[in-house]
Amino acid sequence: MAERRTTRQLKARDKARARTVERRQREQRLEDLATTWFEAEDAIADKASAADEKIRKYTEKVRGEVEKENGKLREQMSDVMGEMLVLSGVRSVAERLGVAEAVVREVKASLHGTASAPADSGSPTPKPTSTAVERPGSTEEAAALSG
Repeated sequence: MAERRTTRQLKARDKARARTVERRQREQRLEDLATTWFEAEDAIADKASAADEKIRKYTEKVRGEVEKENGKLREQMSDVMGEMLVLSGVRSVAERLGVAEAVVREVKASLHGTASAPADSGSPTPKPTSTAVERPGSTEEAAALSG
């Protein structure tokens, strides 16, 4: 009977080992799948970070281009205001353009200052600091663009 008991014990031990092997294989597979999950999650975070950097650089570039164009337009505005001042007074120009008289006086003073200097002196043309006429939504757009 001792042999029978030993045979049963061996079969039971083999059965237990087989189940343990199955559990270990299942656990290993679960660990492998979790590893794949976390690798994908990290890759997504890396791509999102790279995209944010590209967006930041592109935004900087576009803002720089717009500021350059705006500088040219501000120069044009100052020139136009200067021509208007030749034809009319500060108050009239300010009312017509919807800007504060102080802005018109500032531009007038700067134009008189640069008029005596050589034309190609490279001195910057002053830009009007504000306009009294606001377009609907322009404040929100400016805030959104300045980010």
